[in-house]
Amino acid sequence: MSSSARTDSVEENFVRETKDVIEKQAVHAVQEYSKEKNLNLEFKRVVSSRQQEIPRILNITLEAKLGKDIKIFEAKLVKRGATFKLEAFKPVGEGSSVSGSLPGK
Repeated sequence: MSSSARTDSVEENFVRETKDVIEKQAVHAVQEYSKEKNLNLEFKRVVSSRQQEIPRILNITLEAKLGKDIKIFEAKLVKRGATFKLEAFKPVGEGSSVSGSLPGK
């Protein structure tokens, strides 16, 4: 295996692992917000994400299903210790009936 192929493989693994972490955190955000607001949100997919390294903040735009409608939400997670904590979760766009940040955050 050439060093170029190894580098490509390492980079591909890093990208795959990063995508897996982001999706895991998006699912966590939907579940936590859904539980807090007593909703039946179902995670569908990550639309986009941004990471800020210091402090470690993860902003995720995602799709979640509420009833028959698929809506777009923004989640803000902050890494504290070894885990991410959901700081805010809100719908994107107008006319959304789901709203709010998490209480006490």
